Amino acid sequence: MGIFEDFITEYKAEITKTASHEGILKLINETADILFQTKMLPSKELKEAFNKLKTRAEEPMKVAITGQFSSGKSTFLNALLAKNVLPTGITPVTSKVNYIRYGGEFSLMVKYKDGRESFHGIESINSFTDQRNSIEDIDYLTLYAPLELLKHIVFVDTPGLNSQSFSDTQTTEEVLKEVDGIIWLSLIDNAGKMSEEETLEQYMHSYQNKSLCVLNQKDKFSPEQVKTTAEYIKNSFKKYFAEVIPISAKQALESRSCEKQIMLDSELKAALKKLETDIAANAYEIKEEFVQNAMSSFSKAASNIAKSPSKDELLKESNIEAVLDFIHEEIKPIAIDSKEFAITHEIKRLLSDLIEQEEKLISVFEELEEILNRCEDETKQIYAELKNRFSTNLNESYLKIEEIIDKISSEILSNKTSAKRVRYTKKRAFLGGYEPFYYEAVKINSDEIYKKLFFDDDLIGKSFKRYLNSLKNIQDEIERENAAVFKALEEKVSKWQKPYELIRKSKSVQSDIQFANMRKFASKGYENILKPFNDKMAANFAKMSSEFRHVSAGIKFNYQNATEVVVAFLERRIEKSIQLYEENPTKFSIYEPKLDEIRERLRTSFHLYEFQNMMKGGRNFIAKNYDTLLEEFLKIKEERLKLIAEHKAEYVKLRNILNSLLDTAARFIF
Repeated sequence: MGIFEDFITEYKAEITKTASHEGILKLINETADILFQTKMLPSKELKEAFNKLKTRAEEPMKVAITGQFSSGKSTFLNALLAKNVLPTGITPVTSKVNYIRYGGEFSLMVKYKDGRESFHGIESINSFTDQRNSIEDIDYLTLYAPLELLKHIVFVDTPGLNSQSFSDTQTTEEVLKEVDGIIWLSLIDNAGKMSEEETLEQYMHSYQNKSLCVLNQKDKFSPEQVKTTAEYIKNSFKKYFAEVIPISAKQALESRSCEKQIMLDSELKAALKKLETDIAANAYEIKEEFVQNAMSSFSKAASNIAKSPSKDELLKESNIEAVLDFIHEEIKPIAIDSKEFAITHEIKRLLSDLIEQEEKLISVFEELEEILNRCEDETKQIYAELKNRFSTNLNESYLKIEEIIDKISSEILSNKTSAKRVRYTKKRAFLGGYEPFYYEAVKINSDEIYKKLFFDDDLIGKSFKRYLNSLKNIQDEIERENAAVFKALEEKVSKWQKPYELIRKSKSVQSDIQFANMRKFASKGYENILKPFNDKMAANFAKMSSEFRHVSAGIKFNYQNATEVVVAFLERRIEKSIQLYEENPTKFSIYEPKLDEIRERLRTSFHLYEFQNMMKGGRNFIAKNYDTLLEEFLKIKEERLKLIAEHKAEYVKLRNILNSLLDTAARFIF
């Protein structure tokens, strides 16, 4: 039984931790079952990530083959595959990651960056791996081979770590993070050079426990040279590698793929191909020398094959058995633990990314809540100041009405005159008859009053026009101040809104739909938050404006009529008193209006007490309006906070689910 067969037999016999393996699959599946529920709005990237984790949990351990360019990585893998499958050469040709997996037959799968897959024969692999070709749209390659070894190990051929292409180096870095073991290929004559040490220091310092250094091309040097170099590398690079093993990939490949009969068949085919080429080059003229040359070449090759070492000798000389022993004895025991640790760590990372997403979205709503709560305090203060200021203005405005009424009262009184009147009484003499009795009576000069107050001088008309303008100024200032309150709120909400209209996920596995929903909510900041405030403030101001119009109209259309009513009343009262006086002068006196009476009559006719209730004191219509406005503002704020809380609660619920999953993953024992 060969060493490869021995390796497989021992591997099968020592598979352990079956229960733990089932545990990690259970953790993956149960976590995925919850994360993929519709309410979680999972992204396709998250599903892909968990599919990869499941595949990784179920698949064999991965061993990466890496190193500097032209270190013999492909030759080494060809030796393991017992077939010259991977391209080799002096130029760096492997520019894509090649996964070598078990398959029923040799085949090649090409995975493109757009998700497409295509299958080909392995003979076409060169066209998909040579970086000198146009292969930018290829993501990676998978080579399937019917080798028992590959049922338990997936080999990963990498572009290398000192590529001139940054993307190739970056790709290799990502591969090294996810594999269970690393084989670093280095040519013996290049080993230990400063350029290699710099590369190791930069990329390999974290993988010592799972890394093996393989020094290739030992067949080119003496045993002493190989031993000296291996010991030097082992001592110098012990922080990078658990072991250093010199091999000959060429000898290993020959031992695996070059049975003497196969070698003879290959040389015969080459000789016949050469003969065919010579004949074709000479217009298909067969010359004896062509045949002799072909036979001579084949004879020489056959002689060399006959003298070449046997398969087993070459295999032993190659020292590749030591590499397989390292994989079996060093990498395999920690592969399961490291894989499950890595998978658990990745699950926790994915959950942390999703928790970060929920916390970010929650913070967006909390920021909006803070804006509204802060606006409550600010609005209370502003409305209290405006209420006080405009109530004072309105009270002063009311006092101006009283001043104008006082002025009208004084003007009426100043146009009070007296006129001599006569009444006749019976004489006491025997002959009888009547005798005149002269007296003075009050007279109101209404024409002069109206002329001065409303017509020629229009003193009162001008006063009330100025007064109505002052009322309009108060109303306009209230409108500006109220608009400023809304503007301040609008600016805060708009400042909140702008960045979140464009919010995008920061991690690929996060939910596209959740962030799209947040962008939609933010873009409707006016409808969701501002519109109810604006509508209520507009309705409130409309009501206040109506009350201003009521006051203005009451004053505008009432002041002249009230004056005329009072003057007419005084005139009737005077006439009535004269009539009574003339009938019975001892019982009745002639009425003479006083200033206080005129003022009170004007107040009543002017409906001043109605205006007083509206405009004076702590319950004036502006004060009541601001009280109502604040009450409605707070009510809307609570309604908006309730709406925000309902949205936020969904994300809090999701975060709690994710935190529970994270706790479960953290408690997983492997």
